[in-house]
Amino acid sequence: MNERKQQAIKRHYAKLVDCLNPLRVMDRLAYLLLLEEMELIRKSQFTPQERTRELIAIILRKNEELRPFDCFIEALKKTDENHKTMAEAILKTYKHENGANVAEKVPSISHLDAGETEDDLKM
Repeated sequence: MNERKQQAIKRHYAKLVDCLNPLRVMDRLAYLLLLEEMELIRKSQFTPQERTRELIAIILRKNEELRPFDCFIEALKKTDENHKTMAEAILKTYKHENGANVAEKVPSISHLDAGETEDDLKM
């Protein structure tokens, strides 16, 4: 993830750690995360705050080509109203710090956008 997007998330880090439901958000990011990453986040001895820290750390390390910022924002929006509010705050920070060059809306993300083929999605 590029530095500007990382900074927008980091500005809200404490609020995310306090309020985020990491397993519900992770479920919406399953197409972006490796199985090993998901297993690490799910560790039973982790507190919700530790799971959130791990989830954010993993997302921040993702390659920009996978659009982790957009995926994270969309996952937050789709989780519930509280998470949607956090997504909007992160987007507002990102837009404010980057001026008018930022698009007004994060594009919708599909599994195919994240690099999966239609064959991967068939069961």
